[in-house]
Amino acid sequence: MRRVAMSFSRPFEGSEPLSHIGFKLPVYFDLFDLLLKQGWEGYVTTRKTYQGDGVFDGVWQYQGKGFAKEDRRVRMDLIYDRTGGLKFPPEKKEAVIVVNNRDFKELCADKWLAWQELNLILPMPQTYLVGEKKNLPSILSKIEGDWVVLKPLNGLMGLGIFVGPKEKAVDFEFDRKYSEYIVQEFVNTNGGFLGLVEGLHDLRVVIINGKIVWSHLRTPPEGSFKANVAQGGGIKEVEVSQLPESIREASLVAAKLFLEKYDNPLFSVDFGLGPDGPKVFEINDQIGFPAPGMKQKDLFLNELVANFAQKLKSCRQLS
Repeated sequence: MRRVAMSFSRPFEGSEPLSHIGFKLPVYFDLFDLLLKQGWEGYVTTRKTYQGDGVFDGVWQYQGKGFAKEDRRVRMDLIYDRTGGLKFPPEKKEAVIVVNNRDFKELCADKWLAWQELNLILPMPQTYLVGEKKNLPSILSKIEGDWVVLKPLNGLMGLGIFVGPKEKAVDFEFDRKYSEYIVQEFVNTNGGFLGLVEGLHDLRVVIINGKIVWSHLRTPPEGSFKANVAQGGGIKEVEVSQLPESIREASLVAAKLFLEKYDNPLFSVDFGLGPDGPKVFEINDQIGFPAPGMKQKDLFLNELVANFAQKLKSCRQLS
């Protein structure tokens, strides 16, 4: 029987490993129920008990609407990595399938690397690597427009970001916990999105198995330019049929590239619709789940399981 684990960074304690999930917990249970229907065993694990080659010394096994904590070593056939950052999976090649693989996580964790790979095939904001902060004034002069965006090279959840006029950007203090920053042109999305939302926004398109499976608009709280949900932004589901053709086409261009180069990863693309049309802000390897009741929830989950099945089948054929 195949063993499939969803792995986080949280410590190995208690009997409720998904207690941090909140109101989306029923959707996670739906996923684990689908794993059982495949004839697989479902687990939640933590990288803190990882021993290498798919083995965890301590796991939680799914038993239908709940988990049993088990203090034993279990070897997984596939690990769905939800840790974020680059502390997991290990850099060395191991005898286990990890979704997403290390190469793709490294691409998504480096916004400059991602821009270099994608800007020739996708519409993206003008972008420069800052390096040392003393380089910032000369780089700002290269950016078109009066406003700019400063982002940590490897930032998450909208932290450490500046959005505003160039004259104030010069005085912005880089967060020391981030190694480097990039500068991007500011894309003014204040015109809203095709009547679905008014004002500033970004649009997240989620892609699994080369297909758009879920999309949603995120809007910043009043007085902010950061639409991240972690920063208090709002969220509104958008059906695939409502997406402009230009955004569908750009999403599928990225899907085709990643499908072949990075072993069919799960990812999202963030767009903004500005005066010159849509532009890609960034790509993400960590995907939040749809909320209960969202129309695209079942498609998202079924394609997720299909992705696991494809990878397990490919591994069996190679072994």
